[in-house]
Amino acid sequence: MWTRLGTFGARLGVLAALGLGLAAAPGSARADDPPKADPQVVPGADAGPPRTGDGAGKVENRASWKRDGVNPCNTPDPGWGIYDKWSRAPSMGQMIAPAHGGISKSGAFDLIVHFHGHEAVRKEFVKTANGVVLVGIDLGLGSGPYYQAFATPAAFEKLLASVEAEMARRSGNPKAHVRKLALTSWSAGYGSIAQILEQPAGKKVDAVVLMDSLYAGYADEAQGTLDTSQLQPFLKFARRAAAGHKLMLESYSSIRPPGYASTAEVAHYLVGELGGKLTKKTKKDVLGLEMFERYDRAGYHVAGFKGQDKPDHCAHIGLMKDAVKKLNARWSPPKGTGPKLAKDPSAKKGKGPKAIKAGTLTHVVASGQSLKSIAKRYQVTVDELRALNDLVPGVRLQPGQELALPKGAVPPKAKGDKSAAKDKAAAKDKAAGAKGKSDAPAVKDKPKPKVLPPGQVHVVRDGQSLKLIAKRYKVTVDELLAYNGLARKNKLKPGDKVVIPPRRVLGKAPAKPPADGAKAAVPATAPALPAPAAPVPGAPAAAPESTSQPPASGGTPDGAHAR
Repeated sequence: MWTRLGTFGARLGVLAALGLGLAAAPGSARADDPPKADPQVVPGADAGPPRTGDGAGKVENRASWKRDGVNPCNTPDPGWGIYDKWSRAPSMGQMIAPAHGGISKSGAFDLIVHFHGHEAVRKEFVKTANGVVLVGIDLGLGSGPYYQAFATPAAFEKLLASVEAEMARRSGNPKAHVRKLALTSWSAGYGSIAQILEQPAGKKVDAVVLMDSLYAGYADEAQGTLDTSQLQPFLKFARRAAAGHKLMLESYSSIRPPGYASTAEVAHYLVGELGGKLTKKTKKDVLGLEMFERYDRAGYHVAGFKGQDKPDHCAHIGLMKDAVKKLNARWSPPKGTGPKLAKDPSAKKGKGPKAIKAGTLTHVVASGQSLKSIAKRYQVTVDELRALNDLVPGVRLQPGQELALPKGAVPPKAKGDKSAAKDKAAAKDKAAGAKGKSDAPAVKDKPKPKVLPPGQVHVVRDGQSLKLIAKRYKVTVDELLAYNGLARKNKLKPGDKVVIPPRRVLGKAPAKPPADGAKAAVPATAPALPAPAAPVPGAPAAAPESTSQPPASGGTPDGAHAR
């Protein structure tokens, strides 16, 4: 049974008030703990007074983050940059990849696997990432679940294989494979890295980034002597980095947990084993961090920061932005690009807003917006929005989610300008009327057919054929072929777009593509998954879809500073 500590003791009681949980490190074993001889085990320890330790060096108490005006545990969201939303394609956790690119012609792509706080890390990652794929994994508040999840080599090998399969699907390149690999963690996530580095797949790891994220137990707590057995994988990697063969970035705060060694004590131990010594270095850094000492040797870099408060711990996530910069320079990953939107050839400058082709304009959902308010904004219907974006009734929109707008949507003009509404009304009148006068009843007087609006664009999903799509929209395969300029030999791929003929609403479908030119199915990125809900401090996230993997935690920096 893995134990979690909720306080730092009297000296750090303010952290407990803020809800900063700590999973226990090796110390005094309890009856329900696994055997201490097991190298994967981190037995529980009772909370005690915080130690200063003999080998930790000087630490600083000041919580410098307060001067920045930003809470490091809840930073503003910069958006997704060139990246798609989170996908559950991996066997564990979730991943983001560039909307386009990020993979070479030979199928090579670079990968970062991050443990603990995936959503908070994503906010920093997208600021500097230009093609690297990111997998985020959250398994709980303590390091125990991270040790357990990768106790066997098969778990990490399966994860890599699932990411390669997803990149092969996205790119259409069956040779997709990981070229360069980095493991990163914040807080408790280091437990997984310790396991992976000792496995065969660990030989593929080129870089390790530990953001206030490497702890140890005490062999003799009274003397402050570390139990160094669990640190050996990191020491081996640090030696290779110091020799210039690998890259290892390690940061630590001045937080002193009770009953086990802090990140500061562990950092001093590793540097000492390499024959080095941290030296005084003053530097202002991200999210209010203030460096006071560091050590650099070839590819091994260690930095110590002031602060013993919860936000001082969260602020280390901000270092991810610079870590990605270093990896970009080291790897030169295949470049990626963001979503590409088609231009409306009918639009002319100075003519005001025009009715658009379906899918050529998108809307990014803002906080508090609903389908109804968005439909009203663009003068379309809720049903049209749902159909084009494959939305299920009852599912709430998430801030940052991108919606494609249907044909006929009109971008809003400046306040007080009613021309957009007039243009929309005129367009509807033109579509509803026939050439010349007719005694036929208006379309609106007829019963509405159970099909989607004319000009509807269907995004092809895996396994769908022209026959299935034709049946769904009550048209014929020949009509789909003619309307989209397709031949029977053309094969549809997931993400392609097919324009549905409007024959059930406006009458007979045209014998050839319409004037605005619905061309052959255009490849497009599969609809993005809704963005994860905003993280709630200390709350677990939804469990992964696969029942064969451990449940994921909330991935928020508010979760825990954990052993």
